Amino acid sequence: MRHSRTLVVVLIIVLASLTGLTAQSGHDQEASWNAFLAWLKTASIERFPLLEYGDKLRQEGKGEAEIRQQVALLTRLIGERSDWIGIHYDKVYTRPVTGDPETDGFNSYPSALVADSIKGLKPGSALDAGIGQGRNAVFLAEQGWTVTGFDVSQEALAASQANARKAGVRVTTVNASYEAFDFGANRWDLIVLAFAWAPLDDPAFVERLRASLRPAGRVVVEHFIQAAGGPQPNVVRKLAPNQLRRLFEGFEMAFYEEAEGVGDWGGPGSQLVRMVAVKR
Repeated sequence: MRHSRTLVVVLIIVLASLTGLTAQSGHDQEASWNAFLAWLKTASIERFPLLEYGDKLRQEGKGEAEIRQQVALLTRLIGERSDWIGIHYDKVYTRPVTGDPETDGFNSYPSALVADSIKGLKPGSALDAGIGQGRNAVFLAEQGWTVTGFDVSQEALAASQANARKAGVRVTTVNASYEAFDFGANRWDLIVLAFAWAPLDDPAFVERLRASLRPAGRVVVEHFIQAAGGPQPNVVRKLAPNQLRRLFEGFEMAFYEEAEGVGDWGGPGSQLVRMVAVKR
């Protein structure tokens, strides 16, 4: 699933970006968005949602020009809004899981970066932001960490709890967005953001992370970098090259690299950034 879906996502995003948007009033845009959300809540999704929504419009007799306009509009709104993410991933996490990342579209094993980042550390309090199925949270709990994870998807939280029970460990889960979750102050020894759609490009969010860490606490990040050249709507909050290093310049950089690799939801050949930053 990962490889084929990635190619499909790239094609639809590029098509939408090159098509351009016909001017629409705010009311018309809101109506288009609400119609898309209503469909998404009930649709059986097998591919990237906008592809299937285009098929739905086609079945309703819409012309290709109107379909391209709607897809272009919704592509932009998907990059700007977050109210669709929980709906989409509730569907993703209720599909049968095979354990094969190419079929499921995500890894079920813990991140090597997370595993390396805790070597030699005394277990403490860890936060897995965007916990998903809990692959990193369960691993950390197995190593003796006290783990909390949050996600906008209730199905993701149910899956992470099921995986924790299967492993014989305890993980606390919270249904919340990045905006709503209370990171607290001086609370965490470790924060993991592994292919999480976090607003890392926002200095205010980075400051929330810093304030919530205990002294010598660390942030572990794996994420995507925007490829040079060509329009790419920032659906997954991709970062610019070296942007993460600049945003975390107030931290001690224990590890930093930008390289090609395979990331969750990203498929082959993605440009990735990996970072372990320690609070001074």
